[in-house]
Amino acid sequence: MQIKALILDWDGVWTNGRKRPDGQSDFSEHDTMGLNLLRFAHYAATGELLRVAIVTGERNPTAEFLVQREHYDDFIFYARDKTKAVALLESSWGIPRADWGFVFDDVLDLGLAAMVGRRAMVQWDFTKAIQDVAQAEGLVDEWVQPEGAVRRWCESYLSEMGWLHTAVAERQAWSPNYRTYWELRNEIQPTITDLSPR
Repeated sequence: MQIKALILDWDGVWTNGRKRPDGQSDFSEHDTMGLNLLRFAHYAATGELLRVAIVTGERNPTAEFLVQREHYDDFIFYARDKTKAVALLESSWGIPRADWGFVFDDVLDLGLAAMVGRRAMVQWDFTKAIQDVAQAEGLVDEWVQPEGAVRRWCESYLSEMGWLHTAVAERQAWSPNYRTYWELRNEIQPTITDLSPR
């Protein structure tokens, strides 16, 4: 299934789930490059920018920094009930949720996974019981290994779509098409949304 938008959880997808008391964690440039290649390939194939959001249960300064630096469309935090993000994004993006992908890893994500069209779950060894529940409820379309999960999923999707080699070649050459994408991407001003209870 080809997607028109992508939601990613933060903890356990971009990271190993560990964080410091100040909420900071790490991210990998391998993951950011994988998602950038996917965004470019989507643009090259469709003429439209892939919508991207990070939706997370906490407010992680590292995630917010990454959203700003990479010009993703949305950063939604304190989303203890992630299903509440769906109506906001569907209204903002104008894209039915059936056309969204979601990369996730744990209990907090299952409600949102039930609402979108394509679901990839990260297979941490210590969440095996939750993986079994998600699979039994029909909430997983594909599995992703941890440590570089974003990059792994992006490259798998690029290969599935037949876009990988062209995307790499154009990025390597900094082609005119890639430069146009880069300029459009960098015009995006992310929307930052606090979903904490009022």
